[in-house]
Order: sequence, then structure tokens, then C-alpha cells
Amino acid sequence: MKRYIFSIVLMMMVLPMMAQSARDFIRMGNKAYREKQYDKAETMYLKSIAKDPTFEGYYNLGNAYVMQMKDSTAFENYKKADSIGTNDPMRKAKNYHNCGNIWYAQGLAASRQQGGNAVAAFQRAIEFYKNSLRCNPEDDETRYNLAMAQHQLKKNQDQQQQNGNDKNQDQQDKDKQQQQQKQDQQKQDEQKKDEDKQQQQQQQPQPKKDEMSDQAAEQLLNSAQQDEKGVQRKVNKNQNNRRRSLEKDW
Repeated sequence: MKRYIFSIVLMMMVLPMMAQSARDFIRMGNKAYREKQYDKAETMYLKSIAKDPTFEGYYNLGNAYVMQMKDSTAFENYKKADSIGTNDPMRKAKNYHNCGNIWYAQGLAASRQQGGNAVAAFQRAIEFYKNSLRCNPEDDETRYNLAMAQHQLKKNQDQQQQNGNDKNQDQQDKDKQQQQQKQDQQKQDEQKKDEDKQQQQQQQPQPKKDEMSDQAAEQLLNSAQQDEKGVQRKVNKNQNNRRRSLEKDW
């Protein structure tokens, strides 16, 4: 009996949920969204999409994700809404506007990070803002956001170009410094070679000015011997002449 009563109660709870339409879940999601219960709103929008995937369901779900700081997931749902499409240009303009806001925020974040691609993000933002204005040319907020995105794009492009010029200049300075170091090293090497050559020449034994070669000394000795023989012959001759002279007188 108790099990029977429990089954009846359960059916009474489930049947109303089964009877609720996709539109009913969107209404409940919108109510939770206004009350800032974004996680509950997300649940209701998901239930609505499960019953009937509509532009409004994905668009509202994207808004709920934005409020929960889940921009990437929000953007995916905005794209799904755009793929389904709507005949209301104002809703389509809001969808593009929100996509532009997501990319604009990513551009600002990238510009504050080293190595971030802020230029690409701002270009995407500009593209979505322009699409939004094509659907609703009277939207001053979108026009203002477009101008800000274009300003940020120009600023980051200039900064990117300046960084590239600075990098090129740094490389040129580095190359110039390396070339100068190479030239200085070559001069030092040549100077060291000259010093080593001079040192080797200084270490080689040099002949003394007052020394003579063996050949010159032998020639001088032979010459002295010849002179001595000549003198000896003269002495002998004189002695013979004197002897002859004495003999004659005798």
C-alpha cells in the first residue's frame, strides 16, 4: 500500500515536468537569470534545448555562461544560436554584439600578457560588431564598442611593429658587436704572432762581431805562415851574402 502511494506521488511530480514545454523552461530560466541565479538559469536553458534546440535557448544559455565568467563556453553557444538563426534582426544583432564583447575582452587580456595575440582578438571583435550594426544600424552601444575595438587594434598593431623594429635593432647591434669582437680577436692573434716571432729571433744565438769564421781564421794563419817563410828566406839570403862578403875580403 505504501509503495503504491509513493508511486502515485512520484508520478504526480514527474508528469508536470514532462508536460512542461521548451518555452516553459526558458521562462523559468529567465526568472532565475533576473534573480541572478545563473547556475539555475543554465540548468533551465539546457532543459529547454534538450526538448527543442532554438535560437533563444542557445542565446540565453550563452548569457548565463557569460555571467559565470565562462566566456569560451558562452561563445560556442552564441555560434550555435547563429547557426540556427532567427527572423528577428534585433535578436541577431544582440547575439553578434555579445560575441564581439567576448573577443574584445580577450583582446584586452592578451594585450596585458607577454606573447598574447591581442591583434587577432580585436580583429574578431570588430568583425562581430560590424555584423551587429548591419542588423541594427541604430545601436549606439555597438558603434561605441566598435570604435574602441578599432582603437585598441591600431594601438596593438603599432606596439607590435615597434617591438619588431626594436628586435631587429637589437639583432643588428648584436651582429655589429660580434663583428667588432671578431676583428679585435684577429688583431690580438696577429699581434701575438709578431711577438712570438720576435721572441724566437731573440732566442737564436747571434754571432759576435769580433769573432771570425774558421775559414777566415785558417786563411789568416796561412797568410801569416807565408809571410814568415818569406822573412826567413830574406834572413838566410842576407846571411849568405855577408858570408860571401867576408870570404872575399879574406
